[in-house]
Amino acid sequence: MHLFVLLPLLLILLLQWQFAPLASAISAQFPHIVAAMILLTATLASLMRQWHWLYSLSLLGSHYYVVQQALQRPLTDPATAALSFTLPLLFTVLMLLLQLQQKPQLLTPRGVLLLLLMLLVPPLLLLLPLADWLALLPLPAAFFQPVSAQFLLSWGQLWWVAVIAACWLGLLNFYAANSQRWGQFAAWLAVMLFYLLIQQPQMSGWMTLAASLSLLLSLASQMLQLAYIDELTQLPQRRALLNHLSRLGRRSAVTMLDVDHFKKFNDTYGHDVGDQVLKLLGSLLGSERGLSAYRYGGEEFTLVFRHNNKDTLAEKLEQVRAKVAEYPLVIRQQTRPQDSKQGKQQRGNTPGSKTVHVTISLGCAIRNPGETTEQLLKRADEALYSAKKAGRNRVAFAR
Repeated sequence: MHLFVLLPLLLILLLQWQFAPLASAISAQFPHIVAAMILLTATLASLMRQWHWLYSLSLLGSHYYVVQQALQRPLTDPATAALSFTLPLLFTVLMLLLQLQQKPQLLTPRGVLLLLLMLLVPPLLLLLPLADWLALLPLPAAFFQPVSAQFLLSWGQLWWVAVIAACWLGLLNFYAANSQRWGQFAAWLAVMLFYLLIQQPQMSGWMTLAASLSLLLSLASQMLQLAYIDELTQLPQRRALLNHLSRLGRRSAVTMLDVDHFKKFNDTYGHDVGDQVLKLLGSLLGSERGLSAYRYGGEEFTLVFRHNNKDTLAEKLEQVRAKVAEYPLVIRQQTRPQDSKQGKQQRGNTPGSKTVHVTISLGCAIRNPGETTEQLLKRADEALYSAKKAGRNRVAFAR
């Protein structure tokens, strides 16, 4: 679950409530600390060539600038009250725009336009007669006036924050959102808390700091994902495997497996179908309990067990072999539906579709006392070679 990106917000709220003197000392350095954190996150994103993160950071910095320039006056001022009503709505719309659309590359006309939109639209509110415009709307004055000294927005406005947050979380879960989208949600929520809860001027700095830290945490999570997770199969890759093996106990086992006749399969059906096979294996292996699955490279995978019971290992590996061999793989057609549910309903029923079965060979090595990681992997690879030499689609154990 990606909700850990809310951790900076929770920690900052805890700091405010339980360690007020320390919080006061830190807030005395605002806005320099806030600007430095946004700049740090933007620099790291740029160094990692994750340019699309700059859109959210630009909007966050632009919003903070407007708050510092115009929301430090009493809310009895009509212009300030109008801005306190309009700015969170605009921030929400722009954040949702970033959330829902496919962000363009930065160094393109669309990318530059989007960046300028994030940077310049919030400050434009400072030039507009918002109080006069809002007076023309058929809304009661209490709808956008504060209800108390502690609440910037009226209770009548709390509904749209709750509804948007609920819909946003629903979208994040429905689309299996990545770290960046969860970070954008956390940044939006932090900013909304400033408007909903606290009128103290320095709280805008704390909430912006929480938002930028959430984006930084999301960026770090994405980079770890890129470094350790194979994009095609969504399994951990070799770097994660070696890290796991370095911590493996004496009672353990490693299995190497690969797809039988994979090159011939690629030559016959094409590399896109070969990728489909690897995705299938990633899905099947990743759902198996009692083992850790990794993509070792190419069509080769590695299974790691935290026990050395040969009978249990043989039973589990036979289950894995049979599960793969019996799975009906439908070769994707031009007319294949993009929706996964429709694809499952049509599996095997699409006119002109072809169903094939792939098989795997597995070689298992039980760890010997004092054996190094390299020696263990080598024995498992030799066992895999034995399984293939014996006819493929079978399990072999190393001596």
